[in-house]
Amino acid sequence: MQQIIAALLTSVPLVLASQTVFSVHDDLLAFPQYEVTFSDSFISDVEASLIVEQASAAMHESPRSSNTKGIESKTDDSPQPPIDHPFDPQRETYELMYLHGEQHLCTIPIVNVPTKNETSEAEARAAEQKELTRATNKGWELLQELEGGCLYFVSGWWSYAFCYNNEITQFHQLPPQPGKPLLPPQPDPTTKQFVLGRAKGKGKPSKEDEWENQLEVPKKKKASEEPPKTELQIKGDTRYLVQKMEGGTTCDLTGKPRRVEVQFHCNLHVTDRIGYIKEVTTCSYLMVIYTPRLCSDVAFLPPKENKAHSIVCRAVVPEDYLQERAELQEMESQLEAPEKEKLINVGGIILGAGKWINKEGQRMPIPANFGQGVPGKVTEVIARAKSKQEGGKIEMASEKDLAKLDLDPEMVETVKKEVQKMAKEKGWKIEVVDEPGQVREILGIVDGDEDEPEDGEGSDEIFYKDEL
Repeated sequence: MQQIIAALLTSVPLVLASQTVFSVHDDLLAFPQYEVTFSDSFISDVEASLIVEQASAAMHESPRSSNTKGIESKTDDSPQPPIDHPFDPQRETYELMYLHGEQHLCTIPIVNVPTKNETSEAEARAAEQKELTRATNKGWELLQELEGGCLYFVSGWWSYAFCYNNEITQFHQLPPQPGKPLLPPQPDPTTKQFVLGRAKGKGKPSKEDEWENQLEVPKKKKASEEPPKTELQIKGDTRYLVQKMEGGTTCDLTGKPRRVEVQFHCNLHVTDRIGYIKEVTTCSYLMVIYTPRLCSDVAFLPPKENKAHSIVCRAVVPEDYLQERAELQEMESQLEAPEKEKLINVGGIILGAGKWINKEGQRMPIPANFGQGVPGKVTEVIARAKSKQEGGKIEMASEKDLAKLDLDPEMVETVKKEVQKMAKEKGWKIEVVDEPGQVREILGIVDGDEDEPEDGEGSDEIFYKDEL
């Protein structure tokens, strides 16, 4: 069977594999693509002969390339008399073949032959290298918005901080503090910290070993005018940027500085985030970062699936046996019907039907806060007030809403009075923070607290634990 199909495919013009313009997604020897489908339908031998004869006549009237063994063409796939359906030799051809002792009529689509690429092999390689260089430089331009920011990742005991074009650190973070933001995580000063790698030209290499627990804090510098020395790598159909960072804390096992390879992958469905980090060898790490920024360049997008051109083969049945063959096929389909698994209907939804549940038939949108913060943490604002300059309007949750949150209205009123007293003429709000496994917190927050200097007396905040 494989030899027969291979012979069938050789009847398709090989010149169609040439491409006119270089693309990072194209395999120059993989186009055009074809798939052979054996149809359940069949055609009479008389009709097949008429199709071949008319197609042959049409081919002589409209000559085609000598390297294509086209027999005839048609505009309709249905087995109708060819006299009523004239053939178009520019659309498809036919081939009569014997497969497993049974005659088949195969329909072969004709693909337009693109202009032959006269570019020499050396020029093609130069064009490819130029495109990859452009994609690399463009990729780092797209990532410049990460400059000055850091991404964080927690994996068990260890937490990781990636500061773009600066350094990657590994540390154990302090437990979450009531009323304090979760990000950035605060390192535990009583445990060791390590630098896994630094961007080239950023700070001095660390000479401390793991037992001294002393890390140099790199000074903040402006982004280099030249992009970091990186490269675009290809793995299968995936293209991503790679930055290699070295000069980390000296490893006591190897005696060499730690190092890390950072991979930036295009992902349209998430915000900038660290996908994972792992130690591939002793004190040598791999970090994968997903970002939608790279998706602005087509070189980093996943390649679009190219649909193969279908070659359809139908069995040729003798005219006298046509009716009997149709009855036999109908009988076989009836016998197979009870064996098919019945679909399960639950509440009007067919399980495994592959249909969208919402009425519009569109994929449900991803929540805006997906992938951010601690999973399961819920924050509700039950009261807020504007500053005196803005009118001092107070908005409170109704008793019905408070009952849904299992809150005592009198307790909320007491908190409101204390927050008002503390806020004076400023705006304020009261939040309820509920996190699985933790005691529920009620926070009174005064506007403008986040603008207080770091060496000030601290923010004005009232903190309660709801243990009812």
